[in-house]
Amino acid sequence: MNKSRQPKAATIPVRSVSRAQASNYLRKAEQHLAESLEALSAERWDTAVLLAIHAAIAGMDAACVATAGVRSASQAHSDQPRLVRQLLPDNEHVQRATTQLEALIDRKNTVEYEARRCRPEDAQVSTRQAQRVVEWVRSVVT
Repeated sequence: MNKSRQPKAATIPVRSVSRAQASNYLRKAEQHLAESLEALSAERWDTAVLLAIHAAIAGMDAACVATAGVRSASQAHSDQPRLVRQLLPDNEHVQRATTQLEALIDRKNTVEYEARRCRPEDAQVSTRQAQRVVEWVRSVVT
C-alpha cells in the first residue's frame, strides 16, 4: 500500500526566555531604531539600513518572548517571520509586521556583505518598515 507522505514543516529552533525579558528586547529594538533614524538624518545610509534591520529583529524577539516565552535560535533570520506567524494569532497586524520584517531581512546580506552601497531610498524605506514593526511590537509587549 502506497501512502503519500506530507512533508513535515521544518521546526524552527528556539530558546526559552523568561517573559519578563520581553521589555529588554523591546528596549534594544527601540535603541536600534533611534540610532537608525539618527543615521538616516546624518545621511549614513548603510548604517541606517543595518540598524533598521536589527531593530526589527530585536522587536520580533520581544514579541515572541512576550507571547510564548521563546525566541528564535535559528541561524537563518528568515525563520523569524515564520516563528512569529506560528506563535501569534493569524491576523492582519501579524501579517503586516512579518511582511515588513521579511523585506528588511532581504536587504541584510546586501548591506552587510556586498560592496554595493545603500541609497537614500533604501534607508528611508528600511527605517519606515522598522518603525512599523517596532510600533506593532510595543502593542504586543505592553
